[in-house]
Amino acid sequence: MPDSSPILRPVDVDRIGRVFVREGTSDTAVLEQIFHTEEFNISTAPQFAWIRAAYDRTLEAGQVPLIVDCGANNGLSALYFASHLPRAKIVGIEPARDNVELARKNTEHNPLIEIIEAAVHDQAATLELVDPDAEKFAYRVQEASAPSATSVAAVTIGEILQRHAAERNLIVKVDIEGGEEALFRSNTGWLDRTELLIVETHDWLFPGQGTSRTLFSAIAGRKFEVIQKGEYISFFFR
Repeated sequence: MPDSSPILRPVDVDRIGRVFVREGTSDTAVLEQIFHTEEFNISTAPQFAWIRAAYDRTLEAGQVPLIVDCGANNGLSALYFASHLPRAKIVGIEPARDNVELARKNTEHNPLIEIIEAAVHDQAATLELVDPDAEKFAYRVQEASAPSATSVAAVTIGEILQRHAAERNLIVKVDIEGGEEALFRSNTGWLDRTELLIVETHDWLFPGQGTSRTLFSAIAGRKFEVIQKGEYISFFFR
């Protein structure tokens, strides 16, 4: 049978180098969003000075700042964070194997970037891909009663902190297609150990389900300031 895998197209990105996108997929839109529109670039916000100061303090203490990229997709967001905070350890969490393979290819030159094939969740669980034929940036997972061919490992942010012996998260980015409802429903103590949370909410995608409610409940009562740019809301914790 002929190979139906998308054709990989190389693209040279300023300050990043060569990356690969899959022809005919959402990869090109993701490339535009990350490196041209720069929706993760919040360096002009006054609050970003707090993140830079935390980054510097961590390094001065002999530790490695930790960035957790939930919904790492094709690895381009990890590369973007690495270009701005080059001494941080970046853990990308991505449930779809085809995305994982491309993310690892795009980031293989950077030893501080690790891509994990898993789905971020609030607790240990059996998970499965809901829509394995979805667009590359739209994969979702759900809890399952038993393992299957579409099973995905679950990982918590607390486990990531523990694995890397990190006291705090410098940044946690969450773009998980409605999975934020489960992520923020319980075991959210890691928010008290996080400097910056960047989230895309998906109420627009799931009308009537209130997938962002657990997020806003989890951060209620904590001290934070908010900046919104494009699709993402950034919560700077103090």
